[in-house]
Amino acid sequence: MRLPSRFTNLSALALALTAITPALALAQNKPEDSYTRLEISGSGSVKAAPDQLIARFRAESRDKTAAAAQKAVNTLVHQAIEQSAKTAGVKAAVLQYSVSENRPDKAPASWTASQALTFTAPDGSGLLPLTGDLQGEGLMLEDLSWSLSPENQKKLMLDAEKNAVEDLKKQADTLAASLGLHVVRFATVSMSSGGFPRPVMMMAMAARGPADSAPPPSSTAEVQTVRATANATVLLAP
Repeated sequence: MRLPSRFTNLSALALALTAITPALALAQNKPEDSYTRLEISGSGSVKAAPDQLIARFRAESRDKTAAAAQKAVNTLVHQAIEQSAKTAGVKAAVLQYSVSENRPDKAPASWTASQALTFTAPDGSGLLPLTGDLQGEGLMLEDLSWSLSPENQKKLMLDAEKNAVEDLKKQADTLAASLGLHVVRFATVSMSSGGFPRPVMMMAMAARGPADSAPPPSSTAEVQTVRATANATVLLAP
């Protein structure tokens, strides 16, 4: 009895699939040792203008007693915080406090009290004039620097890592083709940070007296670069 052509075609297709399936399974289960392994490294970077200006100050006083020295420092700090609160966009942080006794060989003993403060702003429009005012009131400006905010650092690092991965993919395809092979897959990929750029600092000006009329410090926000490195093991096959 002759079978319809439709059933004949289906039978032939089934036989063909039966023959192909073991080959596909063998390819899928092919051990990694049978592939050519390629070790490569790539890099990526992004540039951005800093979005954070930080002024670091120190309030310091020396007096005959610890109480007097501390009172003077506390007054300076309190006034500085009050003044910064009136400046839009400026965030203040009061940090380390220290008190120490000074006993010189040929002079009366004295006490020194000091406290560190930082003022942070997204730009210099308010912070730079405030910095000049605080210098005039007796606070010592230790440094003034531009940097990337933590939120911006995280975003820029992710962008740099994406660029590093794209560099890996381009290298893998190019090198595989030059070897007459193709990329099967990436066996391993690891990322490392190139570190964030250091804050761009300007020289701190000496403390000005209340009567001084010198202009406030100036600072330019220079473009900074965030870098990332990627390393990978790539499996190649004919």
